[in-house]
Amino acid sequence: MSDQPRPKRGRVTSARKQRDELEESQTRTKEWLTSQTTRAIKLRSKDKEFHGLERELVNLQAKMLRDYEISKDIKHPRDVGNVRETLLRNFFIETRLLPRKFSVSETSIRAASTSGHLSNELDILFYDALDSFTLMQRHDVYEVLPVEYCYGAIQVKSKLTKTELKSAFNNIASFKRLKRMQDNRPVVTFGNERIEHNGFGIIFAYDTDLDWITIAREFESHANSYERNALPNALFILSKGFFMYGNEQFSSIFNSHIESHETLKVSGHPDHQGYCLYQLYETVFSLLRCTRLQSAHPKNYFRLPLTAGKYSYEYSFGGFAEFGKCEEHGDFSRLYTPTKLEKIITWCQTAEPINWIKANDIAYGKAGDDFEAYARQPGDVRIYNPENLPLTEILVHDAPFLHEGKEIIGKALSYDVISSEGLMIFIPYYYQVTEQLVQSCPKCQRKTKAKRTGNQG
Repeated sequence: MSDQPRPKRGRVTSARKQRDELEESQTRTKEWLTSQTTRAIKLRSKDKEFHGLERELVNLQAKMLRDYEISKDIKHPRDVGNVRETLLRNFFIETRLLPRKFSVSETSIRAASTSGHLSNELDILFYDALDSFTLMQRHDVYEVLPVEYCYGAIQVKSKLTKTELKSAFNNIASFKRLKRMQDNRPVVTFGNERIEHNGFGIIFAYDTDLDWITIAREFESHANSYERNALPNALFILSKGFFMYGNEQFSSIFNSHIESHETLKVSGHPDHQGYCLYQLYETVFSLLRCTRLQSAHPKNYFRLPLTAGKYSYEYSFGGFAEFGKCEEHGDFSRLYTPTKLEKIITWCQTAEPINWIKANDIAYGKAGDDFEAYARQPGDVRIYNPENLPLTEILVHDAPFLHEGKEIIGKALSYDVISSEGLMIFIPYYYQVTEQLVQSCPKCQRKTKAKRTGNQG
């Protein structure tokens, strides 16, 4: 049995009672304030056809909640999710509440970066359809866009749970982590106009069985698991209210504020008057207006780097080096895992750079002092060499050559060249083998593992 002290039953019951009482109080307050708002709107509507967005958004929220309830008749989870995504998507498209330059995705969509990374599937994506171009499209049901033309995304959940909240965090992070190309166009601002350079991400749910305090705690606890620039800008629950990040002084929806706080606190805003949909609309509108897009060209996306976790890398010899050939199973991709690539990059960042021609001269046994030749062909490289072995041993190897019909033994280069994190790196085959840096034939690996497992059994 555990030696940990158990909470007394009386304390648990008391805490639960307090939460129930708080929920009941919130419900009564919301009913009363909603009633007051509805009565005031009816009276104002008698005098004017239009008297502000308040009535429009309150009515739209009530309709959306009714449609959400009706959709519960659908049995298949995938179909239910599609319907509820459509309800929110149509709110932004059919009401025409957003300026037309802000387009809303209508298919399964992802964003891509020139780093080679791809976002997870996004429920709703706001983008610039006028200047953007499509990278990949399949029969109007799947599309990939350059992240440079994407303003932000919304992940839609039917009923928010702890698991669904975690999933939404992951999807938003996959979008906000994408690196955008920077351009040199001048930024023109007027007065105190705000400019945000990265996209935004919002989590939206129709309802939840979680109580208010639990939601706030979950929203705050997740903040410790992600970089600040990958956090959602807000969480909206249509039936309850919304949450934002901030500090002791204020909360904010803007990336620059969220990223600047030393410690993050969660502020919750209960919806007592049926204004939650308006708050979502106003938040999206503000973020769209202040998010500055960059520009890209098809050539930037023609051949993307390979990726290993957060890292990107390219073989200098391109497709010729990207694959190996197994005699039994054919071609396979020569990939680096995130752990192995990070190991290489970390070591090389502190290694002494060397001119690439000079490195080859030394490997072939030359003096390495032809400074004029090195000046004509500049370019420093880092050589992954944690054992500090002589370059003559790790950059070249003995290989047979045909010369005048006779086979002779000569020296051949014995390394790969990759670029990553701004470094040009020589990776000797010696270390690729001894440290298993590059993936070999995966089918052979599985076969060997199965054989070992069988022998152990």
